[in-house]
Amino acid sequence: MTEFTRIISIASLAFLSFFCFQTGVFLWSGHKLRQNGRRTLIYIEFFTGVLLLSDALAYLYRGNSSGTGYYMVRLSNFLVFACNFSVSFFFCFYVCEFIKQSRLSLSLLLHPKASVKGGIPVQLFIVFFLCLAGIGSIVFSQFTDLFYYFDENNLYHRNTFYPLGIILGILPGLITLTMFLQNRKKFAVNAFVSLLLYFVFPLIGVVLILMRYGFPWINAALGVGALHLFYSSIKLMELEFYSGERAHTIISPVYKADSASAETRKRVVRNHFWQTLSVSLGGILIVLVVASITGIALPEKTLVIEDPYTENDPAKSVCVTFVRNAEKHWVDGEDPDRTGAQYDGTIFNNMSSTIITEWHFSISVPEGCSVDPGPWNGTFSLSGGALNVQKPHKGDEENIHGEDFYTITPLKTLGFGCIMYTPHDYQPLARKIEFSYASILKPLTNRLFNVFLALLFVIFIIASTITLLEGKLIHVEEENRKLENTVKERTRELEAEKNRSENLLLNILPEEIAKELTAHPDSTIARQYPNVTVLFTDIVGFTKISGEMTAEEVVSLLNRMFSMFDERARHEGIEKIKTIGDAYMAAAGLTQERNNDGAARMIHFARGLLGDVRSFNAGSSVKLQIRLGINSGPLVAGVIGKTKFIYDIWGDTVNVASRMESTGIPMRIHVTEATKAQTSRLFQYSEHEIDVKGKGLMKTYFL
Repeated sequence: MTEFTRIISIASLAFLSFFCFQTGVFLWSGHKLRQNGRRTLIYIEFFTGVLLLSDALAYLYRGNSSGTGYYMVRLSNFLVFACNFSVSFFFCFYVCEFIKQSRLSLSLLLHPKASVKGGIPVQLFIVFFLCLAGIGSIVFSQFTDLFYYFDENNLYHRNTFYPLGIILGILPGLITLTMFLQNRKKFAVNAFVSLLLYFVFPLIGVVLILMRYGFPWINAALGVGALHLFYSSIKLMELEFYSGERAHTIISPVYKADSASAETRKRVVRNHFWQTLSVSLGGILIVLVVASITGIALPEKTLVIEDPYTENDPAKSVCVTFVRNAEKHWVDGEDPDRTGAQYDGTIFNNMSSTIITEWHFSISVPEGCSVDPGPWNGTFSLSGGALNVQKPHKGDEENIHGEDFYTITPLKTLGFGCIMYTPHDYQPLARKIEFSYASILKPLTNRLFNVFLALLFVIFIIASTITLLEGKLIHVEEENRKLENTVKERTRELEAEKNRSENLLLNILPEEIAKELTAHPDSTIARQYPNVTVLFTDIVGFTKISGEMTAEEVVSLLNRMFSMFDERARHEGIEKIKTIGDAYMAAAGLTQERNNDGAARMIHFARGLLGDVRSFNAGSSVKLQIRLGINSGPLVAGVIGKTKFIYDIWGDTVNVASRMESTGIPMRIHVTEATKAQTSRLFQYSEHEIDVKGKGLMKTYFL
């Protein structure tokens, strides 16, 4: 990393951290935290701010070997990892609040079983425990260098199990994403897009970090995502400020619950499980494949060999030999007390999946030794009573084959050597050797890892296949249910329309006639009945009354009056025939039975009409009176017309009933002898004799 990139990284992270803290304070101001409807968003902003600030401090103090630098580098890196898990959890909690459309209490985490039964997605608890495990593993790593370590220069290095930390870090986000997509119908469009972008920003960071490594793209993307969540909630904030009714809720539409079957609900739960598993495995596979391709950097190790080897020991991971060539040695011509010899060293990499990338060899030598120029496969130096050999690097004079030549691939060897002058009694096999090396693990070259990776891939394929099949079945069932619901809805509409038509027809025709007309619409309907009681009623002086009123008032008056009559007729089983102007005509006993109770029911009906008129007059400025005439006897009934048809009755019985009305007394019931004969046991009548047009003198009766 260049100094310029380091400065830009620190400035960007500090800038984003400042704004996250600022938005958190803004959301918190004016409310108690426990009662604040945006409490979870405040936590997201706060922990994101701490994460970004810690990352900035990690960049600032990296390589600082002072006491302050020592602790700041360790604390800041710890907080970066811990806050990553905290932000992941609170964002999952935030999504759950949108799903439930209310502010949730953190205490629900103490009651997972009851909470899941209450509709809280089970993914929340999986994410919660994963984040707890992640934070616990980071704490454990501080004492064991599980995920990362710091060298003597206080520089951060990834350790063997760093990919495990990455997996623990991405799993909560992947699980939250599946939960989010599974419940997408419960989100308003603007809320769905806003939360989806929070997942998109880190993905953009991953792409950018692949294109240009060195800048903290992913953490910066988390900061931008947190700020986006804040700005997208501004509209909700305005509603909260101007209305106290929504202060503790999340704006989201309420959807009508689907009446799915128990089997469908179980299938949806299974599908959600396989979706979560397939997405999680997909993320793990990507991390493992990337780690396998790039390799996993292992920390430097030092081998202290008290009894040097003369040949390779395959049981050891790394074996180093350093011996004097038995054939190539001579007495130093310039110094007879020294022996010149060729010393040959070999590094044996017996590991099947690890490349030795850096190495350093040291063996003690007596005083008065020297090394000739021109050693091979190493940079040699004498210092501190030891021969030091290092891997050649770029720029070294000994680097004649290229730096990669001096790395030691799995199950390979690398030889090195030099010409060295030493006292005659020097024997390297009697000296302690220290060999330090750094390596990169290449998991794909390990059979067990390949089996594990293949097993994960098979499970991923199975989970993805089941997810697709279950999803297809659920989709088909949903379509079938929608179709069934549509058919039921249309059937209900048709039934309602049919009932409305039948009720309308029954308002016009007797039930028996209506059924026959429905069954045979083109037939002529006519009936002869032996004993029907017919009633006529008329408003006294209506012509004069209507002359003093407007048209609307006349119609309103008649409608109010006849509506009361209609309601009584329906209640007492009287068949309304028609109205003609201010006249009302009804009949009872429309049956083939001669001995029916139509006359008695009609008298009851007529008395009720008189009561209705009195009730009407009590609440009206216009006082009305009616005449009522009733007659019983045979008649003919039928339907006239094909379009605007009408049900009517004809015969002398009808004519005489009309004469009873016209010759009656206001607010009295006037009946013929035929009606009186059928009801004399029930009612008392007074006898009169009147001249009826077309009939002459007739005995009639008033109730």
